Amino acid sequence: MSQPQIWHLGDACQSLVLLAENHELPQIVYWGAPLIGAYPAGAHRMDVTGGMLDRNPDLSICPEAVRSFPGQAGLRARSQDGAILLPRFGFEGAEEGENTLTLSYRDGGLRYVATFGINPRTHVLTAQASVVSDRPIHLDWLAAPVFPAPQLADEMIDFSGRWIGEFRMQRHRWRAGIHARDNRTGRTGHEHFPAILLPGRGATNTGGEVWALHYGWSGGHGMMAEELPDGRRQIQFGHAPQTEHGAATAFQTAPLYAAYSAHGLNGCATAYQRHLRDEIVTWPHPERPRPVHYNCWEAIYFDHSLTALRDIATRAADLGAERFVLDDGWFGRRDDDTSSLGDWTIDPRKYPEGLGPLIDHVHGLGMTFGIWFEPEMVNPDSDIYRAHPDWALGPADQGLGRQQMVLDMSQPDVRAYLHGRIAAVLEAHDIDYIKWDHNRVLPYADAAQTRGTYALLDCLRADFPGVEIESCASGGGGSISGSWPAPNASGCRTAMTRWSGCVSSTMPRCSCRWR
Repeated sequence: MSQPQIWHLGDACQSLVLLAENHELPQIVYWGAPLIGAYPAGAHRMDVTGGMLDRNPDLSICPEAVRSFPGQAGLRARSQDGAILLPRFGFEGAEEGENTLTLSYRDGGLRYVATFGINPRTHVLTAQASVVSDRPIHLDWLAAPVFPAPQLADEMIDFSGRWIGEFRMQRHRWRAGIHARDNRTGRTGHEHFPAILLPGRGATNTGGEVWALHYGWSGGHGMMAEELPDGRRQIQFGHAPQTEHGAATAFQTAPLYAAYSAHGLNGCATAYQRHLRDEIVTWPHPERPRPVHYNCWEAIYFDHSLTALRDIATRAADLGAERFVLDDGWFGRRDDDTSSLGDWTIDPRKYPEGLGPLIDHVHGLGMTFGIWFEPEMVNPDSDIYRAHPDWALGPADQGLGRQQMVLDMSQPDVRAYLHGRIAAVLEAHDIDYIKWDHNRVLPYADAAQTRGTYALLDCLRADFPGVEIESCASGGGGSISGSWPAPNASGCRTAMTRWSGCVSSTMPRCSCRWR
């Protein structure tokens, strides 16, 4: 038996130790309070009981079924002819940087790569996994690097909810078997929050050890918390199972954001809030306090009148509002919710001089101006659907949601059309902010839909870096968490800089132009 390989990432608040034996995939053998000195290589080993194997299979960062692992595997894939793949990965290489670690493993034509990073300012760990094959394969499930759950814990905490019943904390007792949460709606929200809290025994809001994991992906996700027969516990997060609908040679999970706290639940919340605020979201005007919004939706619904809107804006400014948001109803022939979604041209009946007079009035009051879009959606009663019914996601006879269907964002022509229409409005008007809504679930979960939406957002942010984009999903559920980060110097962001979102490195960048 060869000497074990040990890697250690740490900062002032925590240590993460990975250990591999016999050049196999490593396992996280320690994650918690900062370690002083070296990790004792055999400290993680458990006793072997009667009727078991002579050696407990590792609870690795991607548990392999072929190694007699007694729980759920971290990779489920098939060849193009449907044969189940059972890889047995062996060590290929490691790259260690300042606060980063990249590990690569291979089995023939299949390569597995795991990346880890720790942010010393926010104390948030990031972990991500990818698989590359020399020939196309079908992927049913790929877990982000698997973290163990604490042994000295009695429960786990996740969240459910609905509109006007948001973020309800649920506590579940640990027991043998699986606690699973699959989100197949194609968006995040109150009902399927992509995170889990793992409190140590006796932890409170302000005291005790807590471990937290948040999956950074806006589409459907899967989460599994499993207690193995030998008592070990694993947490797996990934895209919702079987949402990669086509064969491909490269797949990648979203980033998994991990936070450890020695100061209770609030410590994890603080770490995440700081990481989102300081490392993920890039504000066009970071020195400016977040403005107080006034949204006109409940005041007027679809009954737009320039005179009424000017009066409402004046009243809002007098009350202290700092941003006026024009909501649904300004485009197409949008007199109710049955028509015109997808026809993103200003309604000349309601705005014969365009939006300029209203925007000028709002700016004259000292407020910034925002506008509502719901780009992924389309009404069957719309010019764009009549021209391109093939742009809708799902069957033509599907059940509608809120009188609308979903555009297939994986199609380049769809993204190009939406980019052109949204860009035309932004180019013609002094707009500071977009409220980007997502008011119905998908007809089926599809990872390509999310990647296509990210690609469109990338292009818009590259072209309009001064416009803030904030997401909303049926009353604030957040299909894409937070305002959208600014692109980097090359025009679009890298895959590693998303919060609740990640784009495959194989995705073409800025391919959304309307020609």
